[in-house]
Amino acid sequence: MADCLPTLLLMHSFVFAVLGAFLYLVWREDPEAAEYRWWCAAQFAISGGVALLSFRESYPLLAVGLGNALTLWGIGLVWGGARVFSGRPVDMRLVFAGGVIWLLFFSLSVDSVRIVDRCAISAVYAFLLADEFGSFRRQWTLTLQATIGLAAAHACFGAAVAVFVVALMARGGVFDPRPFVVAVSLEGMSYALLLGFALLAVTKERAVARQKFMAATDPLTGLSNRRSFDHNADVVIRNTRGQGDSALLIFDLDRLKAINDSFGHSMGDRALTTFGEVAAKSIRNEDFLARIGGDEFALLLTRVDSARAVAVAERIRSAYGSAAAALGDGLASVSVGIALSGHETPDLSALKEAADKALYVAKSGGRNQVFVAQQ
Repeated sequence: MADCLPTLLLMHSFVFAVLGAFLYLVWREDPEAAEYRWWCAAQFAISGGVALLSFRESYPLLAVGLGNALTLWGIGLVWGGARVFSGRPVDMRLVFAGGVIWLLFFSLSVDSVRIVDRCAISAVYAFLLADEFGSFRRQWTLTLQATIGLAAAHACFGAAVAVFVVALMARGGVFDPRPFVVAVSLEGMSYALLLGFALLAVTKERAVARQKFMAATDPLTGLSNRRSFDHNADVVIRNTRGQGDSALLIFDLDRLKAINDSFGHSMGDRALTTFGEVAAKSIRNEDFLARIGGDEFALLLTRVDSARAVAVAERIRSAYGSAAAALGDGLASVSVGIALSGHETPDLSALKEAADKALYVAKSGGRNQVFVAQQ
């Protein structure tokens, strides 16, 4: 196996380079996913390091010294990309610390210490990577769990090898580095290769989730849009039928066109975002708020009666009036139409029709008020 190791290393080096090129192309297609850039650089660093390691018999100092440093820097870059992936700052000192530590101790160490050093540093980075992805506990998917498991398994392997070698040397046993070099090299290459594909899968999953989120979200307020509201509200109404009334509240910002015409669309946008923020702070986690039109918002409440629905509407109307008092010289206010589910309004379309009629009454009655549709 040791005789075949240089060839295996060169083959893996080529695969890592291909993975790096593929990640680069994907990053160019999706530049917002900055983690691609980190993981692309990581694959190229690992590729260069593995290629150098294949020449360990001809140029041992250069190959083993710089080769391992490059692979460790690549592993550090993987961890840095995971930090970017989770939206956290990256400490570049930690990214490059592993390779630097290896180079500092390499020339002063014997084979046993080098193996322990290499395995320990790799294990630390793998544990950090598993911990970083583990922070997504509320968003765990099978792909993410598999990636965490892969990093944790590699960390345990590195730690086990390091402990075994230390124990062997403590007993004064004869140390033959060749089997350890082969085992560590094969396991390390397999881990890096599987990790490269796992990172591709994780980022692809994130990209799909981001696209779904953007398709269901209003870009100005960050609330759900009409399509998302219609789909989810209909499901909620069906699932909660028989557990109490649902209430649909339609909010219409009064005189938004006049604010846009008189003070500019930026002021109108501020009115919309202010309402979204105020309304979101005034509801329960189970309630569903969305922007369904230019100046219209919808709120679905479940397991409420008419008094509760009116209380929520009045709280939002009053809070918005206070928060938007300085917008458009006091023109900003909101009218609300409310419809409650019952035998005569059993689905979302009927609720919408009733709430729209109630909203018309509130607007025509002088604006800045709440009106409940008669059942």
